[in-house]
Amino acid sequence: MAQQRTKSISESVRERGVINRTWSSSIVGGLAGGIVFGVLMQSMGMLPVVASLYGLDGVVMGWVAHLFHSIVFGLVFGGIMTMTGLRRYATKIVPTAGLGAAYGALLWFIAAGIVMPLWLGAVGMEMPPVPNLDPMSLVGHLAYGVVLGAVFAAWYRR
Repeated sequence: MAQQRTKSISESVRERGVINRTWSSSIVGGLAGGIVFGVLMQSMGMLPVVASLYGLDGVVMGWVAHLFHSIVFGLVFGGIMTMTGLRRYATKIVPTAGLGAAYGALLWFIAAGIVMPLWLGAVGMEMPPVPNLDPMSLVGHLAYGVVLGAVFAAWYRR
């Protein structure tokens, strides 16, 4: 009986398009935020550093790696927004943009401040201090989060 109910709920969710809407909203929001942040990173000459995380070099490979990260982090954000109590905000642009800003600050601290310096050291690059809490990086991560959240909500509610 419980298995039959689960199947009905699963079918209902798919029929309403919630899963597809979450995926598409997360990807579009992640890309939009990634482009905004990427422009800032390119102006600072940081995209080749992102490429070096994968043993690659150049601005183009930096863009590829950066946008890949932007989509992955966008998908995580979408999961958090739709699989927790935050779901009630998923269609509201201003609150979701604010939650995106908080998410961007968290990414700045964990991903950029701790993981990236350690990763650079692991691939043989000069390792920045840990934590590496660069204020300009915070600005970029906040911009990423705000755009991610706003675009996610706008796309999710359409």
